[in-house]
Amino acid sequence: MTWETRDLPVLKAIVEMTDEGAWHIKPQEVAERTGLSQDDVEVAFAALAAEHPPFFSFIDATSLASKRREIGRVYNPTGHARRTVGTWPTAERLADRIIVGLERAADAEEDEEKRGRLKRMAAWFGGAGREVLIEVAGSAISKGMGL
Repeated sequence: MTWETRDLPVLKAIVEMTDEGAWHIKPQEVAERTGLSQDDVEVAFAALAAEHPPFFSFIDATSLASKRREIGRVYNPTGHARRTVGTWPTAERLADRIIVGLERAADAEEDEEKRGRLKRMAAWFGGAGREVLIEVAGSAISKGMGL
């Protein structure tokens, strides 16, 4: 499967390298990081560059003599790229974290009444209330991003 073995590891590397301070990322740098061949990374750059919404900005180095699209460097991974590789929160992930937090709080609570309330809240948000929690989490994420 090309996505799992080539494109996704390349996209993850681009996001990670940018987060570590890289500005413009070359195929050979991603090849070194991922262990993929430079040719595989170049093919992945071209495949990922064609996506809409875009995953990143790039410098197109394709010449008239090129047999395939050549992406010289990539930079500025988008929110779409970050959500795809899991570095930006989604409403679902945030909801899951809240439920786990409630469960942990219940486990740590010494007061029987409070523990019972926390367990009931976790159970409700994990079941019937999940959609409500996802909607609230999505709204919080959007407001946090200025949307």
